[in-house]
Amino acid sequence: MNRGAALVSSVARLRRRSKYPPTPWSAQRLYRPFLRWSLVVALTLGFTTGAAMVLLSALKIPTGIAWVTHTQAHGVAQLFGWAGLFMMGVAFHVVPRFRNGPIDFPWPQRGILALVLAGIALRFAGQTLDSATVGPGLLIASGVSLGLGVALFALVIGRALLRGTAPHGIAEPWLWMGLLWSVVAVGLHLWIVVRMGLDRSPVAPLFLDGAFVHAAMVGFIGSFVFGVSLRAAPAFLGLPPARRGLGWLAFGCISGGVGLTVGGWLAGLEPWPLALGSVLELIGFVSLVASLGLYGRRDRPRNYTLGTYVRYEWFVRSAYGWLLVAGILQVMHAAGGLWETQILPADLAKPTTHVLALGFITMMIMGMGSRMIPLFEGAVLHGHRLMDLALVCLNASVVLRLAFGVAPSGAAWPGLAASGALATLALALFAWVVWRTLKLAAREAYRERAQEFGRQHMTPVPLELRGSLRAPGGKPVDRD
Repeated sequence: MNRGAALVSSVARLRRRSKYPPTPWSAQRLYRPFLRWSLVVALTLGFTTGAAMVLLSALKIPTGIAWVTHTQAHGVAQLFGWAGLFMMGVAFHVVPRFRNGPIDFPWPQRGILALVLAGIALRFAGQTLDSATVGPGLLIASGVSLGLGVALFALVIGRALLRGTAPHGIAEPWLWMGLLWSVVAVGLHLWIVVRMGLDRSPVAPLFLDGAFVHAAMVGFIGSFVFGVSLRAAPAFLGLPPARRGLGWLAFGCISGGVGLTVGGWLAGLEPWPLALGSVLELIGFVSLVASLGLYGRRDRPRNYTLGTYVRYEWFVRSAYGWLLVAGILQVMHAAGGLWETQILPADLAKPTTHVLALGFITMMIMGMGSRMIPLFEGAVLHGHRLMDLALVCLNASVVLRLAFGVAPSGAAWPGLAASGALATLALALFAWVVWRTLKLAAREAYRERAQEFGRQHMTPVPLELRGSLRAPGGKPVDRD
């Protein structure tokens, strides 16, 4: 068979398969549904529920046991619905690119999204419904569903890490550690809901809930944020490469600190593991910031694409500043437990947890999201002023949460209500900006800007140079 016949045969085969054309993994935008649903969960069961509960307390409306049940269910929605789904979506996009290898798609992602969303919704319904017959079944179903979804996520990302061909990078140990803690966290969640179902109790045991929250927030989500930061932040901010020695010190201290802290909670708030774990985590946080050199000088100019939101780095630097504050607060709390005294004047509505959740995790999602999502999409990020307002609102929310959470005051609950309202407003602004960025119009706007930029910067060829572009026989050279 000659080359022409072979070409015709190949075209015919492609036409026969055109109904289901093969699509490589690199052409997928697997993160889109995860990002959208993370924002939906945050605006329904996450931020809004937490803000509503502190507002009711500020208005002196009695909540009874609903305060505990709704805030615990709100915590699960925030950890695995808001932050968890967002980080999963980003991981599906960046991990195969970090490793230069394929990823399984699209059914694993669809299954993971459905299972995690079902787990969050069932946990919220099972814990907040005032029913002794329906609640236990919903709770156990939520544990199974969330556990299967996260286990499948760990399997897919683990396979992508193993199948890559690129040299191993600084982010990989953190990603593996994040996968490990994600499985531990959903295992603890399953333990919690099974125990609640068997005991017919709408409230999760304190020691199990504390271990679950720390494993999910610092072990799972924190490890993913740290790993992606070490890989992407120096390049985005024009900083020198991350210092590997300090990075490994941070990895060892934070991993060991999370293990000791979770173990201390499971052992019934044992003071020594909690104190040692908090100290190790603080050393790890300081080492990580030093490794990144976030507050040092740039060694090269930053390169921005068209329409980049340039103040995203304010989010990143603020986030790591709040991480250090949270580490100090953890040490103070643990030291108080060790010495059987109260070092901070008060501990209202978990200020340390919210400094970590709002000040670090949410701030990092907003900052890195406003930089990375337009790159993923090839789109223009509209609403830069709205992102500025979100930055102000979120920082003000964390300040109020910290100030009124640890200092005794007659205006504590109104202050906490203002904190919740500001955080919800910041999230709503970010959600509006991201939703617009994921639309076709944002990609078309970027394409138009790029074309206009190219037209404005094309250098015309001088006439005398055109005349010189001739072949030896005197014929003009075809420059096309």
